[in-house]
Amino acid sequence: MINDNEKENELEEEEEEEEEGEKSQYFGVKVTKILIFYLIIGFLGWNFFNFMFDSKFCNIDEVIIKGNSYLSENEIFAKSQIKLGKNIFKLDLNKVINSLKEEPWIRELEVKRVIPNKIIISLEERKAAAIVYIGEEYFISSKEGIVLSKIDKTKRGFNLPLILGLKITEIKIGKKIDETEFRTALEIINSAEVILPKKFCIIKILAPDDFMICNEDDTLKVKLNKPEEIINKEKLLREALEKIENEKLLVEYIDMSFKDSLIIKVKK
Repeated sequence: MINDNEKENELEEEEEEEEEGEKSQYFGVKVTKILIFYLIIGFLGWNFFNFMFDSKFCNIDEVIIKGNSYLSENEIFAKSQIKLGKNIFKLDLNKVINSLKEEPWIRELEVKRVIPNKIIISLEERKAAAIVYIGEEYFISSKEGIVLSKIDKTKRGFNLPLILGLKITEIKIGKKIDETEFRTALEIINSAEVILPKKFCIIKILAPDDFMICNEDDTLKVKLNKPEEIINKEKLLREALEKIENEKLLVEYIDMSFKDSLIIKVKK
């Protein structure tokens, strides 16, 4: 005969088995629901992905260009190699950036997508600092010496100083002028502009430590060795210019290369 304790144990075992079965069934249902949920998400995601990459809704129909001054929007757009009508997600932004960075005028650059169909190109241009005569050609240069572009022999339309006398005979667009004389010449002509605005617009490099600044028609010339001279001798230079004007002197040039003085060399 089965006693009461054995019956109770059997009942407890049966209850435990039922609970385990229910737990296993619940876990199985939960896993199935999770799998179904992710399958649905994956299916929707796949279809959305295909829609975004294949739909004309995401084709590029506008390129917005910001920050340009010297370069035209057409020049920047052509250089970017962006094709209107191409799917925005298939556009290689790194390729666009690398292509635009080949343009010397562009200093800083950002290209971004604006969903669904716009590309924004934001850039910062280099500043033109001087016109440089090299190998019988005229180039626009930045203050760092980066050759930005070539221009016609006239510098009309450009309010920039002209630097003559560099010994290099050729240079390519985008390359840097490394000659120390270039930097010194630019400092000298900029110092002259601070002291006497619009007075001098040409600087000639006569030797590595010998320079001549001139006015537009080459009737006023000042010879010096370094930028500090024009700053330190500002008063002497003003007095010399006043003397030349008052006495209507015919002057070959003003020499500021002496330590504490300057000399007015009169034409014979």
